[in-house]
Amino acid sequence: MALAAGLLALALLAQPTSPTHAWRDAAGRTHITSTPPPPGAVLLKPPSASAIENGTATPPEPTLVAPGPEAPPDPSLTPAQREAWSALDQHLARARSAGDQRTLAATVESLFDDSLWGRGLWALSTAPLLGLALLGLIGWWVALGLRAPLRLPALVGFLLVGLALGQVLLATFLYRPQAARLRQNLQRLEVHTGLGRPLPAAERLRLRQRYADLERVASPAQPPWRFPGEVERLRRDFLQVMVAP
Repeated sequence: MALAAGLLALALLAQPTSPTHAWRDAAGRTHITSTPPPPGAVLLKPPSASAIENGTATPPEPTLVAPGPEAPPDPSLTPAQREAWSALDQHLARARSAGDQRTLAATVESLFDDSLWGRGLWALSTAPLLGLALLGLIGWWVALGLRAPLRLPALVGFLLVGLALGQVLLATFLYRPQAARLRQNLQRLEVHTGLGRPLPAAERLRLRQRYADLERVASPAQPPWRFPGEVERLRRDFLQVMVAP
């Protein structure tokens, strides 16, 4: 299970300029983060891109199970990332043959966590509070210059505008990036499940519908609580597809 998370860490992010860190803690658990590991962690490093291109790279662990037909090359991935996805596919194949459902589930959970909160996206969850505070302060300042009967309506109006601004910021700078990262990474995992064959058509269709629903509720016009709910539905469906395809 720990090794699967480590291999996924090497493959997660497609952008060549965005490093991903894989490390193992003192308890032997492997973590995937977009920030450097804490002191004392054991780093897990991918093979270098130059070594892979020269055909001399060594996979993260010996290959015991063939991964099946390879997916078409993704031009947005570096050679090291393509190698990491392939190694993850092999490891998940071993987990399937051993009946290790914990590893399969942990791989999905790790991918969700990094897609949702990697690269500092957690900080953007404060956007609604910032919008409300900013507009509330402006409303209070404006209300001071108005006659007494107009002060409360003016302040309430600015607070409502602040709530609307906060929702726009939340959807634009948090929900939409999260939806895009989830769809990108989950679609890559769909072809590296360790099955050696594509997912059944019905399962692929169900996941496509979940991706579309997730992108729809990432709109500023949607209530803010709908996006987290849709993320959980996607998580539940993908776990079912991954563990019992």
